[in-house]
Amino acid sequence: MEQALLEFGLSQKEVKVYLALVLLGTTPITPLAKQAQINRTTTYDIIESLIQHGLVSRVGGIKKETFTSEPPEKIPLLLEARMRKLNQQMIKAQSLVRQLKFFGSRQPGRPKISLYDGSAGIKNLYEDSLLTSEDIRSFSSTESLESFDPAFLHEYYEQRANKKIFIRAIINDVHSAHEYQKQDRKLHRELRIVPKDMMDIRPEIYMYDNKVAIFSLEEKFGVLLESIDIANALKKLYDLAWEKAKEYDSRIKKKRRQTGCPLPRG
Repeated sequence: MEQALLEFGLSQKEVKVYLALVLLGTTPITPLAKQAQINRTTTYDIIESLIQHGLVSRVGGIKKETFTSEPPEKIPLLLEARMRKLNQQMIKAQSLVRQLKFFGSRQPGRPKISLYDGSAGIKNLYEDSLLTSEDIRSFSSTESLESFDPAFLHEYYEQRANKKIFIRAIINDVHSAHEYQKQDRKLHRELRIVPKDMMDIRPEIYMYDNKVAIFSLEEKFGVLLESIDIANALKKLYDLAWEKAKEYDSRIKKKRRQTGCPLPRG
């Protein structure tokens, strides 16, 4: 009984006084304190606490005040009170989370690094890019993409296109890259293909707003770096690579025409 009452939220001394009162019945403070083996002054304080819990009542007497325990059926009310308190704390916690996020978002110059573990983490990182306020710059590997969840990626591409978020991607020259390129107009993007020996990058890298997102699809983890200076520097480097990629993409298309390989359409 003592252990159960402790688990219901009573303190050790509250349990001793309550059980002593159940044993003695209606009684004044002195014999109650003696039975509980707690000094008289402290017992008064504990009685007041138990009254607040609804487990003890004060009974008026002619010569001295006495106390009595409430029916045991009231014990479940302890849990109900704790549940109400926990619900209130949960509401406060959720409100605090929103306030902290807002507070952090008001400090754009503050750098931040977040890790995203496992397939679920990578999916969350992809979904963050759907909040971008600008076009996405990307280095990509179709071979790595094919090792990840195709159903999720297809849904992500559709969502991004529906939100009119344009993406520019530099990818290496493999057969699947040309198949991906056929979907450019439909999926609101432009892919530029470069020789694989020049850019055999396995992870995906996204640059948008003040963020640089790195997706290791084969190793199943991601990193999100939030820094205005670093994001802007990498975007400028990307723009240089993007212009150079246009030359390589044109050469690869020309070579495919000459060798009779079908060109992407759409």
